Amino acid sequence: MKKRIKSIFTIGGTAVMLGLAGTASYGYQINDHLNVGVKAYLNAMEASGDHFDASKVGQAQADTNSSNADGARLSRAYLALVGKINDEFSGKFVLDEAMTDPSVSNGRGNVFVKYLYGIFTPVKNLALRFGLSETPWIPYEEGIWGYRFVSETGPDYEGFMPSSDLGIAVVGSLFHKLIEYHVMGSNGEGYQATQNGRGYAAAARIALNIKPIIFNIFGMDESMHNGVPDYNPKRAIVMLTFTNSLLTLSGDWMWADDHVTPADAGKAKFNHGYGYEFFGFLRIPGEEKLRVFARYLDMKPNGSDSNLPVSGTVAPTASLGPSNLYSTELYKFVATSENTWALAGISYDITKHVIAALDYNLFTMQGYDLSKNKASFRDNAVALNLRLAF
Repeated sequence: MKKRIKSIFTIGGTAVMLGLAGTASYGYQINDHLNVGVKAYLNAMEASGDHFDASKVGQAQADTNSSNADGARLSRAYLALVGKINDEFSGKFVLDEAMTDPSVSNGRGNVFVKYLYGIFTPVKNLALRFGLSETPWIPYEEGIWGYRFVSETGPDYEGFMPSSDLGIAVVGSLFHKLIEYHVMGSNGEGYQATQNGRGYAAAARIALNIKPIIFNIFGMDESMHNGVPDYNPKRAIVMLTFTNSLLTLSGDWMWADDHVTPADAGKAKFNHGYGYEFFGFLRIPGEEKLRVFARYLDMKPNGSDSNLPVSGTVAPTASLGPSNLYSTELYKFVATSENTWALAGISYDITKHVIAALDYNLFTMQGYDLSKNKASFRDNAVALNLRLAF
């Protein structure tokens, strides 16, 4: 373990120095109508556990998993252009370079258009977005969590919904922001899919702000996901947050169902799945640049064990790929699994543009193989993370 931690700091320290060296060369306000922004996530990770134990998964698979998980990487990069014509009309364009499956030659850095939309603001506190824009939940929770460069939020990790989709959205607030809302109609395919309009999705988030308490409720209903008949995802989330200048604490309950039937059970992930998560961070009084943070996720994608397994196996011999493999995300759980994820760490705001974070993660998983025999495994990871934002 000492060798792993030492290598984390060696690789990560180099990344920090490179990040600091580049702070002065990014970010530019071109004029009153156009702004350019850059954001990048760098991660150095060392992992161990059942997936990396040759006695449990075989030497070849253990070596492959270690090769995919361990090392330093630029896990995410964004280039954003925000333009404004006048007080009523503006727009946003964001390119997203995302690390995908590390086991394939072209999977190290695919570039996607994440956001491309116009904004019409007819009155104060009301905006109409049209195009490829933020969905009501994932970006919102990421804003509260504040550590997207360390890990995904629970719903994003579990694959509840995309963070961006093609459609029309209404975003606004009422009664001096006592109530905030985000309502969206879209095709449900997400920004990394081919936009060919196969289906419809409706999603909405409503927030009640009674500071320092925020109460949120979210719902989504989609028909024929990605053109697959009878694959009709439904989602619901309820979240309660306490936040002030030093402390943020949040917890939410999640529910998901993909209308699993015998015909499409192999395609869908959630069968009345449910779970919960808690997360938060604390700024150290007197040293506010220093923060401690943590999160805990418990998710059961299939609500009834009698319906398992729908397909595949969850034995520890499973490969770690393909997945969005970076920082703490070692693998994506298959449909038959019940999983937990505990994360804790410490971060420091080096500058207003650069944040460094060290975290420890523990992943556990329980499920069933095709013979309905119980299987479980555990993995852990130590990671050094860097966020550059200008």
